[in-house]
Amino acid sequence: MVLKTGAGAFFSYTTKMDPSIAAQESYYTNRWNQFENANAYQLQRMALALRFMTMIELPGRPNICDLGCGAGWSSGVLGVFGEATGVDLADLSGAQQRFPYCHFVSANVLEWDFPKGAFDLVVSLEVLEHIEASAQAKYVSIAYQALKPGGHLILTTPNMRTLNAVPGGELILKDQPIENWLHAKELDQLLQRNGFVVVKKRSLIFGEGQRGLYRFTNSHKLNRCMQILGMGPLWGWFKSYGNFGLHLAVLARKPLNGSAGDK
Repeated sequence: MVLKTGAGAFFSYTTKMDPSIAAQESYYTNRWNQFENANAYQLQRMALALRFMTMIELPGRPNICDLGCGAGWSSGVLGVFGEATGVDLADLSGAQQRFPYCHFVSANVLEWDFPKGAFDLVVSLEVLEHIEASAQAKYVSIAYQALKPGGHLILTTPNMRTLNAVPGGELILKDQPIENWLHAKELDQLLQRNGFVVVKKRSLIFGEGQRGLYRFTNSHKLNRCMQILGMGPLWGWFKSYGNFGLHLAVLARKPLNGSAGDK
């Protein structure tokens, strides 16, 4: 069954899937082998990641880790700007053929024998929510340890507050074996507990949610009125930094005095 909501997004209603590692590996290998092209939401998240990249100092050819790279297309984009390594549970042989200028590693991120302190930038787009809640701290810690001191993490993940404001609540976006969404405050705390300094945070992709304050922020009449009055940019800023978007996005930094193995 499919639900179409305000912004034109499609969410799947599914039964509970097998969360075992073997089942996840099979699921994601099949999913990414069928991947054809990125959609508009994926484009918006990648565009914001690239915008965040313009806000930080990177060496001329940075080492970039695409942690949970999926079909590998995001690694392909990042590989234009640096030496990109994509890591995912799925079989990435297809991604390696499509993007030969990138390096791909098929591994369970939580058990990956990663090079500590090797990367200038770690990018994680829509992965954290697919990690068991009890292991999310370990996932963030791995990103921290993989970074050089002073390196940065760019991370996006669904916004639980927004998803809970959509009719159907607990059924939304349940199309992968594991779904563990976070509130903005929980994400901040998770990053900070694992050594990161949050540099920039915002939300993106608007129009979802019809409960509570979302009836106000997603009002077509109000949004149209703001545009007519020339207040569209200010209104967009309010919604973005007030975390009314469908996804949360964070730019975080590993302190210069942070070592690879201290988390």
